[in-house]
Amino acid sequence: MLSSSTHRLRAIEPRDVAQLLDWENDATTWWLGASLAPYSEATMTKFAEGDHDIYSDKQLRFMLDVKTDYSQWQTVGAVDLYEFDPRNNRAGVGIVVGEPHRRKGHAVEGLMLLANYAFRHLGVHQLFAEVPAIHESSVNLFLKAGYTKSENRTDWVRKDGEWIDVILMQKIARN
Repeated sequence: MLSSSTHRLRAIEPRDVAQLLDWENDATTWWLGASLAPYSEATMTKFAEGDHDIYSDKQLRFMLDVKTDYSQWQTVGAVDLYEFDPRNNRAGVGIVVGEPHRRKGHAVEGLMLLANYAFRHLGVHQLFAEVPAIHESSVNLFLKAGYTKSENRTDWVRKDGEWIDVILMQKIARN
């Protein structure tokens, strides 16, 4: 459920802290999420060492690994479920893939594994992502992963003093 022949999703480990700090503390991407300030190493370590329960936290993060030519696993990204709503069986989806690993199919595979887990194990009916309309590669990524464009949200996020539209993308579980 959390793996294919080439990729896997796994729980966060303390060894992931440095990589997570690099991604989370990249101020150029804060406009894409909810971060307004950097995370400390202590905060990220506490997070990595914590018990994560999607029902109490309303979110869950997995690390995305790819199998190398030597049958070893290499971490290339992370995927999140957030705003988990067990009453309405839906959750938001977020993904990050490290710069050297982008445009190689890892993100699509990660999103597919996450959807499989959410639909089959958690009983989620709907996944959604809020994708900036100017971020064409991300829009295409979610389309490749089986999401559909369902709504345009005008002036939804601000970047460098300018307002950016967001496309709500959804993937509905089909039996």
